[in-house]
Amino acid sequence: MFKIFIIISLVFTFKVLAVDVDPTRPFGKGLSQSYVKEEDKLVLESIVHGEGIHTAVINGKVLQVNQSIGQYHLVAVNDDSVVLRSETERLKLYVHKASVLKNIK
Repeated sequence: MFKIFIIISLVFTFKVLAVDVDPTRPFGKGLSQSYVKEEDKLVLESIVHGEGIHTAVINGKVLQVNQSIGQYHLVAVNDDSVVLRSETERLKLYVHKASVLKNIK
């Protein structure tokens, strides 16, 4: 009975320790600065162009130019991308692409 308890305890301990670990990260390396938590990631879901109104939907929030989401302000809405700015960086989000381009000031 004691052996079963030990085995179950070890299995649950390893399962808890394995949470939020990137399996592709090289051994001995800490979290990189480019690591982005899932809840912090910005996703451009759609772009709508109307008569003089250009709207983007980012993480479910409808934005027009000069409105903000988190620390970023929407500065441009293009045909397939948007440009966001914060005090320290510029982001370009694309519709249907997983990549984000970052430019530090």
